[in-house]
Amino acid sequence: MAGNVPTIEDAVVYTGGFFCLYWCIFAFGYFGPLAPKKGGPKPKGGPTQRIAFANRCCSVCHATTDMTATVYILAQYLGKSDLTGRLFLPITYDQPSDPAYHWVLPVLMGYCLADSLYMSLFERDMLMICHHLAVVIGVLPLYLLEYGWMLAIVATFCAEITNPLQNTWQYTRDYGPSWVYQSLSMPFTVCFTFMRGIVMPIFLVDYYLFMFAENHPHVPDNNMKAIMGCVAIFTMGWFGSLVWLKGVISGFLRYRRKKLAAKGKAQ
Repeated sequence: MAGNVPTIEDAVVYTGGFFCLYWCIFAFGYFGPLAPKKGGPKPKGGPTQRIAFANRCCSVCHATTDMTATVYILAQYLGKSDLTGRLFLPITYDQPSDPAYHWVLPVLMGYCLADSLYMSLFERDMLMICHHLAVVIGVLPLYLLEYGWMLAIVATFCAEITNPLQNTWQYTRDYGPSWVYQSLSMPFTVCFTFMRGIVMPIFLVDYYLFMFAENHPHVPDNNMKAIMGCVAIFTMGWFGSLVWLKGVISGFLRYRRKKLAAKGKAQ
């Protein structure tokens, strides 16, 4: 089994490759035919429209790739795994590392490192930088372990499923067109609230049941302790995402109040 586990060299090569691919996509988004005119409006504290467009291209490409890969992996394992001993969700997190998918988690890690550099250069969003670095710290051990990578696959699925909608919503909020932002405000708020407020806590409960209420005699103690440390990071990340959730909900409610007030004045 040891030969099936990815090495540090694998992590460097794959993650570095996707880090470079991020900047290739960024260059295409910035110089390509779909790029906004040079410069463009610049919201207070934010990048120009052209830079923001290039970054959102990277984010959507990363999220789409990760979503497609994680859904495919889950489809391959769901229904084909031995669920004996599982107490809650029908997912076996103690699947041994699969060489066919050693490239998947580096997509996420490469993106997080590249986007951290982008944030340092253009947006100076320290909360997002800390979030990205925490993701890498939490995912890398699971990537290198013999058992545990499936927890990162599920976490990636939960985190990225709303990404394309979120990026479109944020981009049109800052740069227009306003009708797209207005149309997406409610569906994005509902989807983000559902995933962060309901689905993620359910999976976290399942993670803790897996770690503390179920027996996994084939998983070495050191491996399980590393899994526990990574899940603790995921838990802290979820609590941090509640700050974003609060901001999304409160922002949507303010938007609705302003819209209703404007409608009342028009009448």
